[in-house]
Amino acid sequence: MDIIVKSPLMADKIKELLDGKTIEGACFSFTDKKGMEMTFHVTGDNIEKTDAAGIAKSTIKATDYGKGIYFSVVKK
Repeated sequence: MDIIVKSPLMADKIKELLDGKTIEGACFSFTDKKGMEMTFHVTGDNIEKTDAAGIAKSTIKATDYGKGIYFSVVKK
């Protein structure tokens, strides 16, 4: 499964936050960046039932910078 994170600001921080990390059973791997869109491939047990976009969104919001920036996360 792939997700797309769109953010005009703090893209490097978001990439660093998610890339190579396993969060709530979802393993995120950065695959591509075009403009302000970053694509992450997500793997894990029962990934079909896992809300990977929701996990990424809540993880970003939990950071100091995530509370003050505009971003979106969608399933590809």
